[in-house]
Amino acid sequence: MSDNFFNPYVGLRPFRDDENLLFFGRDEQTLELLQRLHTNRFVAVVGSSGSGKSSLIRAGLIPALKGGYLVENSSQWLIAIMKPGQNPMFNLAETILLQINPNVEDPEIQAFVIRIKKQGVSAILDVIEPLRKNKNANFFLLVDQFEELFRFSIKQSDVSNRTEAIDFVNTILKLSEQKRIPFYVVFTMRSDFIGDCAQFFGLPEALNKSQYLVPRLNRLELKKVIEGPAKLYGGNFNPALTSRLINDLGVVKDELPLVQHALMRIWEYENNVDKSGELDLEDYKHIGGIENALSMHADEALKELKPDEVPLAKALFQALTTIDENGRKIRRPARLKDLIELTGASEEKLLGVINTFVKNNRSFLVIDKIGDSGDKLIDISHESLIRHWKSLNAWVDEESDAAIQYIRLCDAYVANKEDRKDLLSGREFEIAQEWYEKFKPNKLWASRYNDNFDEGMKYLSNSAKVYNIKKRNERRIKRIKKGSVYTLIAFAFIALFSYFLLQPTMEQIDWSTAKSQNNVDGFTEYLESHPKGEYSEIAQNFLDSINMQQAWLVAEKDNTVKAYQKYLNLAAIEKDSLNNILEYSKFAKDTLTATKRIQSLKSEIDNFNLDLEAWQAALGKNTLASYLGYIKNDSISGNHNDEANKKIQEIGKNGFLYSGKTVGNRIPNSVFDVIYRKEGEFKADDIPQTNDIVRANDNRYIYKDLSVNYKTGNSVKINKIYLIKSVSLQANAVFVEIVYEP
Repeated sequence: MSDNFFNPYVGLRPFRDDENLLFFGRDEQTLELLQRLHTNRFVAVVGSSGSGKSSLIRAGLIPALKGGYLVENSSQWLIAIMKPGQNPMFNLAETILLQINPNVEDPEIQAFVIRIKKQGVSAILDVIEPLRKNKNANFFLLVDQFEELFRFSIKQSDVSNRTEAIDFVNTILKLSEQKRIPFYVVFTMRSDFIGDCAQFFGLPEALNKSQYLVPRLNRLELKKVIEGPAKLYGGNFNPALTSRLINDLGVVKDELPLVQHALMRIWEYENNVDKSGELDLEDYKHIGGIENALSMHADEALKELKPDEVPLAKALFQALTTIDENGRKIRRPARLKDLIELTGASEEKLLGVINTFVKNNRSFLVIDKIGDSGDKLIDISHESLIRHWKSLNAWVDEESDAAIQYIRLCDAYVANKEDRKDLLSGREFEIAQEWYEKFKPNKLWASRYNDNFDEGMKYLSNSAKVYNIKKRNERRIKRIKKGSVYTLIAFAFIALFSYFLLQPTMEQIDWSTAKSQNNVDGFTEYLESHPKGEYSEIAQNFLDSINMQQAWLVAEKDNTVKAYQKYLNLAAIEKDSLNNILEYSKFAKDTLTATKRIQSLKSEIDNFNLDLEAWQAALGKNTLASYLGYIKNDSISGNHNDEANKKIQEIGKNGFLYSGKTVGNRIPNSVFDVIYRKEGEFKADDIPQTNDIVRANDNRYIYKDLSVNYKTGNSVKINKIYLIKSVSLQANAVFVEIVYEP
């Protein structure tokens, strides 16, 4: 084994363009990309997460261009690489100007952005043209991780962000289409974001012309990826290790970043610890295998932190991850200044923690500049870290649980505001309070999930006040009962003393006995023996008081119609005697509350029975129409809506069709009328929204995809109802994805 400890494996990060010598297994794909560029100056390279898109372009295509494999009047190239980030136009302007002046400063870049927005692509061509004339160079632009445009621009509420994203897409498309200068554009994008491209006019058409789906490597190509870099640097690879790696890769996601990371760790262990002269299964076993190597490596970084830095690392990674609407754990890049505010740590301390996960070939985090803001963008280098680091997985789940609890609190606040819900009480309040005390949320954290933080916290505080008052009253009642016991015991001693000194009467003896027993039976026996006795009124009032209090507590605890009716019956009997010992206002309030609660419970029972009857009817028919009819039935509570949606997905199939053209917010002569929307008002000719239920106005074919080129063999039928799965606007044309019953 060579004494050179240089590591030929790059780990989680993508290959760079100067690492072509280490990049194996993609020769055929590189040639295919060159052919695409020769035919079309715009190529979209798409693939799943971890398929090696960025490395294929950086270490495969770009070195091939520099080597003269694609020549258009020149073999010289100006290579610009960028990510959209949170300021795509600034990043585009910066990467172009850096080709002219490596020391360009932010004011000059910002001025260039303004020129581009005013003059369009001609502003860029005017800057590049002198270089073209002097160096006779072609221009190549790589827009890596194009999906950032959807995550950080399109999905934000700021209209200026949306406008900038549209300007950015239009600019790169026009640069590839113009004939003034040979300008080639390639972008990489995760395949699950292809549908989002329909938001931009012209982009779907460009993708249809030239799109390259990155294929998986076969066993021979994987063998080159595994053994090639080691052999360049004198490493001996045990064939058993190669076979084991290839076999293990078949059962994991993110195969390329995981194998690169595992190989990096194997190389380090062999050179620094084992030193057997061969990369073998023993090295592989030590680093944890393909499934555990990444988690073990990240845990090593975690162990290097000081005790007070571990909670900071946890908060950092929780802020950088989220769970999307499809239940996938994904990256969520964040600004450094927001992370400082969120964690409460100093910039120096936070950057120290971040650096622990970057140094020594870890590359778990990346730091990028954000335009001209002076701030930094912190991001997880690859989502494979989220999927395979066990500690982070647990943190993400904990963050998700906290977010769910916060959203429930905000929903409860809204329901309370609309008089649909009381303040939190009982176990519901206790769970919310435990969450607040354990998690200690702040407004910045909460804003990522719901904007009602201040209102939600006030709602929780108001609930706490009422809850605490109720608890104090319960403790007071216990003290009163306890005091009554002590008082009766004292009476017993007095009675006993009087018996010996004053020779008490039989009534006095019975009264003493009743007080000493201090229960309903004792006082009842006294009243039966002495109905008009000296203490009969006291005994009767005491019994009435106990009976009413116990009846109300039982009614509240049982929370049934029967329990409240029992209380009201007792109240009607005991009303006169109660006036002597209870405030009538409280008695009246309890009686009114019981009446209202009975009405509410009966209404709930009726609604439940009606809802259950409707659900059983839908199950009996077991059709798409029956389940959709159940969901849109406003006369029932809809307790089974989630089950109905699952049934719809089981029965139905998805298809696409053209719905009509928009005029304002309407679609005149639409194929569908909207007949149900979960929230908000609607009109029949509104533009459909996701999860709307619609009725067909015409018979139309259903197609397999958004391009509406291939028919499914099925069609929508007039007056039948369907579920809208998604909506795509292309200019003023509306295309919908529906769930239909084949």
